[in-house]
Amino acid sequence: MPDLELRLNKDVLTVAPLITWQLLDLDVDDNECLEYLNILDDELIQETHRRYKLAGANCTPTNTLRANRTALQQHGLADALVDINRRGVRLAREAGFEHILATVGLADPEVLSEQVAALLSENPDALWLVGEAEADELNAAISSIKAQTSLPLIAAAARESSKTADAASANAPSKTERADIIYAMGKPLQESLEELRSMLQRYTEPLMICPSINTPEGATEKQRTMALNQLIDDMADFTLEARALGAQFIGTAPGSSPVLTGSASVVLNYLPYDR
Repeated sequence: MPDLELRLNKDVLTVAPLITWQLLDLDVDDNECLEYLNILDDELIQETHRRYKLAGANCTPTNTLRANRTALQQHGLADALVDINRRGVRLAREAGFEHILATVGLADPEVLSEQVAALLSENPDALWLVGEAEADELNAAISSIKAQTSLPLIAAAARESSKTADAASANAPSKTERADIIYAMGKPLQESLEELRSMLQRYTEPLMICPSINTPEGATEKQRTMALNQLIDDMADFTLEARALGAQFIGTAPGSSPVLTGSASVVLNYLPYDR
């Protein structure tokens, strides 16, 4: 498999949605530990991964978003922490993706460190820190991860607090840690493009953009099919523009169909582009 670090600032890659939240669309009980399905129902996890691999995604997050001790204790599963995380990486790799993004949610640095150690034992290609926070909380999480690995780290930009805004107005912005890849996720297509333009003015790091796309609606199957076809076209147009602007990783927020991942993949793999 190609080295992800060597592809930064060169290739433009397609990213599958966060799988943990994606499982909720499969009528899985959201009261159960979705990450424990790595052990209880590995076929379901592999099949979910496989749908996005077949659609053309180069990269996938692992089903490990909330597989830290604090979250697992709520389900009586703390003792399974290492196995859940290691199997999460293995299942993603077995689906055949080029790059595995080991996924963690924002947590206390000590809690985060334990989960990251388990994930790193399976040699993922990058770490994806999911969640937004103000600078202090985000810095602590980023520092905790960077103390354990030199792998690329994906994280959101720090959320601005009133303290940060006051400092900025005094021409003394607070210092924030930088991830190796900055992501933004969950806004509609046009708002995502505006956010991408704003990010390009603030960051030199590679950028990941994952817009939210609604489920196709319609009273009849024909209407839903027509709506889906329009969304496929919209995603293709978005991908063309996001690529032209300079995004290096393009995906969709959870809840989107693999065909939308496929739409991005077709644009990136088959339409010529001079960076």
